[in-house]
Amino acid sequence: MNQEKVGKFIAECRKNKNLTQVQLAEQLGTTDKSVSKWENGICLPDSSLYEPLCNMLDISINELFAGQKIENGDYKRIADDNLLNLLKKNLYESSDKSVTFNEFSNALNRISETIILLNKFKTKDEAVNYLMKETKLSKKECSDAYDIYKKMSEK
Repeated sequence: MNQEKVGKFIAECRKNKNLTQVQLAEQLGTTDKSVSKWENGICLPDSSLYEPLCNMLDISINELFAGQKIENGDYKRIADDNLLNLLKKNLYESSDKSVTFNEFSNALNRISETIILLNKFKTKDEAVNYLMKETKLSKKECSDAYDIYKKMSEK
């Protein structure tokens, strides 16, 4: 989810409704400073405000998170992308933040891709041999890595 894009979308929808930041804030029971922070991509509204905000702006929650109006053909793809990004963001928020969000997100993507790849092999030996060939690591290292990825895929 791109906070800046979401913020610009909130501003656009608010303006289309001929509302000021102050008016929107009053109707939502928050401050105009909060609305300004949303619209500038600094933060997102509190989750308790999603439904009333969407109702006021005549948009869906998926459109809010996508930061754009969604045509029927794009609905599932955009909704899935936004849900995945929201899950990543929540996971990141609960981490120790020793890496950036982009590094965290890329690592999750690589782990998912590796799990999918390893699950395509019929046996552990086939997967370990593939890993040895691709990584030039020892059989033990590849076997241990395989076991770790398999445990992750079971959770």
